[in-house]
Amino acid sequence: MARATFWIFLTTGLLCGAILMLPRWLGPPQLGQAIAGAAGLYVLVLFMGAWLRSHHELLSAFAFVLPLSLCQVVPDALLVQVLGTLVFPDLGAPRLGPVPAYMAALWIAPLLLVLWAADLAQRTSALLAGLAALAVALAVFGAAEWAAAHLLVLWHPRNVDTWQGVALYVLPAEALLGLVTWLVFTQVQHRTIFMKAIGAAFVSLFHAGALFASHLAFQRYF
Repeated sequence: MARATFWIFLTTGLLCGAILMLPRWLGPPQLGQAIAGAAGLYVLVLFMGAWLRSHHELLSAFAFVLPLSLCQVVPDALLVQVLGTLVFPDLGAPRLGPVPAYMAALWIAPLLLVLWAADLAQRTSALLAGLAALAVALAVFGAAEWAAAHLLVLWHPRNVDTWQGVALYVLPAEALLGLVTWLVFTQVQHRTIFMKAIGAAFVSLFHAGALFASHLAFQRYF
């Protein structure tokens, strides 16, 4: 995905800038609606730019991370309703059960960064690609958790150990999410959209299990 580096970083930067600035101007319910609009516009601009620029590798990755981002609503809902470790304040956005609808799109940007880094590292070795996926996922998701929970209060953890608003138990699970996302993507990269969706559902299911296991481990040993 090296050819699409500029477009990936440009669209990610615009999305992050919009989400950081919107709370300065708006409050609920307009804030939630604006975040949902920004997330939807990000998806549209990302896809159209990749299509118009003939970034075929980015289009293939997009076809995988879009259903994965949609599936990630399920682990989020389980954290809210089953574990009770996550709360999404009502900012005014439409909701998918207990989860704001914009979360179905906000996973795309960090997942693409993970795939981009791993793809570049794969030119050296498969092992380095896996390590890059782990490290970049930990860094990107950790930064996103800190910004969303500590600065923006898009969500906040509950009844778990935290640092600067970040629930510590999610970090190992999200690092593994990056690795498994990369490993599954390498298997479905050149397959049909249906197979990409099946792979995405598997990754999301794995992530849900990793979150539960990590939460249990932190409760027992930390």
